[in-house]
Amino acid sequence: MEFVVREMEHLTGLDHFGEYLSKMLTLDAFFLNEDRHTHNIAVLMDDMGEFHECPFFDHGAGLLSDTTMDYPMEISLEKLLGTVHAKTFCSDFDQQLDMAEELYGQQIRFYFTRKDIETLLEQEKNYPQKVKERVGRILLNQMRKYEYLF
Repeated sequence: MEFVVREMEHLTGLDHFGEYLSKMLTLDAFFLNEDRHTHNIAVLMDDMGEFHECPFFDHGAGLLSDTTMDYPMEISLEKLLGTVHAKTFCSDFDQQLDMAEELYGQQIRFYFTRKDIETLLEQEKNYPQKVKERVGRILLNQMRKYEYLF
């Protein structure tokens, strides 16, 4: 992680890339985005040749969203949570997040509540109720697990 940050800062001239990476890895851990590999960490270059942090992207593998192959609805959430893995610097989300926070500090605080989650899921009209319930359970689990982020 330190090598990647050091090289990104050297190659791009960006300061505080470690803090940016810590934010990204916090979001990935919270939302269980297992698709954060090095091709999904990017910077942008403007017309003047200056680099900027890229908005975070590619969260499609979060929240155990592959319900047809990797995370079938028939398998208990508890069992599935034990099978999801990070990919960026190690396979354990918690270890990866601990490493990032130790090196670059805690960079994100969340300000949503259980009620906010319930409201958003009630308003969502495109997913089956069973999927929305599972998403709600995942988010509540993650809120308990990462309580210090709230």
